[in-house]
Amino acid sequence: MDLEAIGRVFRLIDREIWIITAAAPDGRRGGLTATAVLSASLDPQRPMLLVGITPNHYTAELITASGTFAAHLLRPDQGPIAWNFADGSGRDRDKLAGLKLADLATNTNGRGVPILADCLAWLECRTAGRFTEADRIFFWADVIVGEQFSSGPPLRENAFISSLTDSQRQQLAAAKAEDLNRRA
Repeated sequence: MDLEAIGRVFRLIDREIWIITAAAPDGRRGGLTATAVLSASLDPQRPMLLVGITPNHYTAELITASGTFAAHLLRPDQGPIAWNFADGSGRDRDKLAGLKLADLATNTNGRGVPILADCLAWLECRTAGRFTEADRIFFWADVIVGEQFSSGPPLRENAFISSLTDSQRQQLAAAKAEDLNRRA
């Protein structure tokens, strides 16, 4: 197996950067930067999302506790927000502190899923199932509600990585290595 050749193929993929946020019933909240997110239904009457998160992440714990989460797409100029959610663990700091959250007229789940007020678009989701495979927990989720706040393309992985300093790229690499070492 030529892992370098396989790696070159994977580097051709330029995935959207998503911010996944969640809040547990006890008030704990958090979020992370994710790229393993995709539309998971052909049926427009039942929109679904599939989100893959490493099991050791605080946000996976929050989603498991609440059964809900929000998925946000960022604009290309929002790399610093993506970095905020990629840097460190929500167990150590409130990644939502200082960010404006949307004031929604109705809360579809009664638990206060944090919705970023300044993003390209968002979806609020309720988990319909989950499974663990390899190095991820995959949450299948029904999309309950969503909104697009602005127009234009989303922030993508290659542009985000390019916007980081060498130190930040090293931090991401170290965090990825740690995630691989803590596989479920």
